[in-house]
Amino acid sequence: MKRFKCKQLIRALGIALISTTSLYGVTSLTTANAGAYDWLALNEPTEKYCMADAYLMKDGNKLAQDALNCTANDVEITRVTPTDPSAECNLGDVFSFEADVTVRTNANARWDTTFYLPLTDASPQVVHGPGLRDCSMILPIPGDSGETADVQLDGDQCGDITKANGPDEYVLQGETITMLCADGDQDNRADFTYCAAWDNIERSNCTYGEDPYAGQIPNNKSKCNCDTFNIDVFIKPAPPTVIKALAIGHPSSRAEPGGTFDYTMTFTNPNAQTSLFITSLTDEIDIGGEGTFDRTVDLWGGLDTVLPLVDGVYLTASNCSQPANGGEILPSASYSCAFTVHIVDRDLPDDQSPEFYDDLVKLALLDKNGDIVTDGDSCAAIPSSVAGDHCSNEVTVQITNLAPAITVTKTANPTEVLEPGANVLFTITVDNDAQFWDSPLTLTALNDTVFGDLLADECSALSTSISENGTYTCTFTKFIGGNAGDLHSNVVSATAVDDELDQATGNDSAMVDIRDVPSSITLVKTATPTEVLETGDDPNNYSDVSYNFTFTVNAAGVDDVTFSSLVDVPFGILTGDCMVDSVNGNPIADTALSGFVLEPGDYASCDITKSLQGNAGDTHLNTATIRGVDEDGQDVDASDDALVTFTPLAPDTDMAFATSMLVVLELSNGGFEDVTLTDLTVMGVDVVDGAAGADFIFRNAIGGEHAGVSYSACAIGTVLGYSGSGTDTYSCAFTLELRPGIENTDAISFLAGGVNGVVAIVADDEGTEVINGVSVEVNTIE
Repeated sequence: MKRFKCKQLIRALGIALISTTSLYGVTSLTTANAGAYDWLALNEPTEKYCMADAYLMKDGNKLAQDALNCTANDVEITRVTPTDPSAECNLGDVFSFEADVTVRTNANARWDTTFYLPLTDASPQVVHGPGLRDCSMILPIPGDSGETADVQLDGDQCGDITKANGPDEYVLQGETITMLCADGDQDNRADFTYCAAWDNIERSNCTYGEDPYAGQIPNNKSKCNCDTFNIDVFIKPAPPTVIKALAIGHPSSRAEPGGTFDYTMTFTNPNAQTSLFITSLTDEIDIGGEGTFDRTVDLWGGLDTVLPLVDGVYLTASNCSQPANGGEILPSASYSCAFTVHIVDRDLPDDQSPEFYDDLVKLALLDKNGDIVTDGDSCAAIPSSVAGDHCSNEVTVQITNLAPAITVTKTANPTEVLEPGANVLFTITVDNDAQFWDSPLTLTALNDTVFGDLLADECSALSTSISENGTYTCTFTKFIGGNAGDLHSNVVSATAVDDELDQATGNDSAMVDIRDVPSSITLVKTATPTEVLETGDDPNNYSDVSYNFTFTVNAAGVDDVTFSSLVDVPFGILTGDCMVDSVNGNPIADTALSGFVLEPGDYASCDITKSLQGNAGDTHLNTATIRGVDEDGQDVDASDDALVTFTPLAPDTDMAFATSMLVVLELSNGGFEDVTLTDLTVMGVDVVDGAAGADFIFRNAIGGEHAGVSYSACAIGTVLGYSGSGTDTYSCAFTLELRPGIENTDAISFLAGGVNGVVAIVADDEGTEVINGVSVEVNTIE
C-alpha cells in the first residue's frame, strides 16, 4: 500500500483545510490554538517564505553572501514542550505537532515578533531561491495569550513583546508547529531550529497575510536571532534492511513433487541510540511468481510435523523466535534465524515450465513508544501489507517438472497360425510408471500400425484413466491371414498425459508367424485288365492294358497344387501321354498334365494304354510317380504301382476249322422226251464258279471227285435223252465252300432247304419244267 510522507500529507491537508478569510481583521480569525496564527487554517500555502528570501522582497534590500548574518539576541524561543509526551517524527520528514512555546525578550520591547522554522536542512537565514517557500512560521497574535509580556504595542496584526511590566517571557500554549524532523546530534530527540525576526520600531506595518510576505523581516542584516536546541520529540528509528537468503550450499530447485528449502534471514538495527521491537515474523510465499502472495507461514508458530500429500508450503524446521523484552533488538544489534519449508507441488504449469515460488520475509517493528516503525514501500509487493511491515528481498525457488512414464506391452495369442490364417487374441497393457504426484495418468492416444485408432474402435468402451501403479488393459481379436512364411507385425503406440499435460509415450510390437500347412497328394494307378494272355514267342504279339491314373490333393491342405510330371518305371516319362479327361468324376476336355492345377480336396484322372508282352506266369509291375509344387513352392509327389499277370492260352494249341462240300448231282430222265438242264441253284444262287451267297462260295470250274469217281462241272443246257436212250442220266459236281472259314472261330450254320435248297430244273421241248431239289444242313461247333 502506497504511503504519503508527512511533508506531502501536510501540504495536502493545508490545501484541503484552507478557508476563505480576510487578510485583515484579527477578530474574523478562528484559531485552533490561542497565541499564534494557525497557518493550516489560513487561505494560503502552509509554507512561508524563509527569512532571507522575505528580506530580499523589500525594495532596497540586498545580501552580498545570499545569507543574513544574525547576531542580535533581542527575541528568542527558549523552550518548546510537546503537549504529547510520546510525540515523534521520522527523520527527514516535515511534521506537525502541538507544543507550548516559550517566547522571551532581552530588550525592553520588541515589535512584530516573527519566528521562521526551516522545512529543509537549509537555515531560514539563507536565501533559498525565488519562489521557494521552504519555511513555516510562528507568528504570535498580539496579546492573545493573556500573559503580561504578550502585548499589542503598535496596532498591527503581529504580536509584540515587552518586559517593561516585569516578566520577560510568555508561553504560546498548544501551538501547532510544522518543522523538519532533524537530529544533528543523533540523540534521538528532534532538533528545534528557528530564526527570530522583529521590528525595532513601533509602527503598524505587519500582517499575517502576504504583502508581499507575512510577518516581520529583520530591520537589517544582523537584527535577527537563529538557534537550535533539542526538544522532546522522539526521532523514530530508521528501518532496517531485511535480508533473506537460501542457506549456503542448499539448492534453489527441486523436482516435483517438491522438497525442502533452507533459508536464513537477518537484519541489523541501524539505530545507534534506540532499540527496535520485532512483534511478528512471517514468511510470505508467492506461488507462481505472478505477484500474488498466496501463503503466509508464521515463523514463530508451531512446526508442521506431519507432511501431508496435498499441495502446500509447510514449515518443518525453525529456530526463529521472538527476542526477550517484547522482541527488543538493541541499538546496532542484529537479529537472525534459519528455517526450513517443505513445498509440496504435484500440479505444475501445463506447459511443463517450472513452478516458481517467490519468498520474502515480512516482519513488524515498533519503536520504544510502541509506534510502528515505517520504511516506505519495502512491502509494496504485498497488497495486504500495512504501515510498519518490513519486507526482505525476494528469493525465488522453483519446482521443476518430471516427465511421467508408461510401459506399453502388446502380446499375441497364439504367436503362430497355420496358413491361410486364423483369429488371434491381442492384449495391450499400459502400465502407469509415474509417481503419485503425476497420477492418475490419462491415456490420450492408442494407435496401432495395422488396426488404427484403438481408442475409437476396439478399446473405445474402456476408461482411459490409469491410477498410480495401475494398468490399462485392452483385448481384441483379429483375423491374421497370409501365406506360409509371412510374418505379421504390428506396433501399438500409446500416449498418456499427467496433470501438467506432460506426455509419456511408449510402444511395443507383436509378431504372428504364418506357418506352412504341408500339402500332400495321392496317386492311384489302376490296370485294366489285371490279367492278359501270354504273348508267346512271337515278338510282334502284344496284349494291351489300359492304365488309369487318378491323382488327388489332400483336403486337409490349404494350397493349390500345380502338377508337373508323371514318370513310370519301366514306361519312362508319361507326362505328355497323360491327358487329363476328368475332374472330380466329371468329364473335361483333354488337358495336358503339365501345369494342371487342383485345389485341396479335388481329384482328376487320365488314361494311358500300354501293350505288354510276356509268357504265362509272368507278371508286369510298373510304378508311376506324379510330381507337383504347391503355392508355397513346396514340392509334392505321390507314387503307386499296378500289377498285370500273364495267363496261359487254353488249349495249348489253337485249331482252326473250315469245310467245303462237294455236291454231286445225278439227274435221270424217266420220261420219253429229251429234257434240257435249264437251271441249277443253291439258295437261289446260280451255280457258277465264284458266285457266292451269304454263307458260301461256288467252286465249279473243275468239278470234283467223289468215291473215286471224277465228275465234270455242271453245265446248264446239258440235254438228257429219253429214258432208256443211254443218255438219260447226267452227272456233274460242284464245290460249295461254306463260311466262315479258318479266319475266326465262329461256328458254321448252313441250311439250304425247300426252294432254297439245291434245286435243278429241266424242261422238255414244250417248256414243261420238272423241278428237282434237295435240302442240305451243315452245322459246326468250335
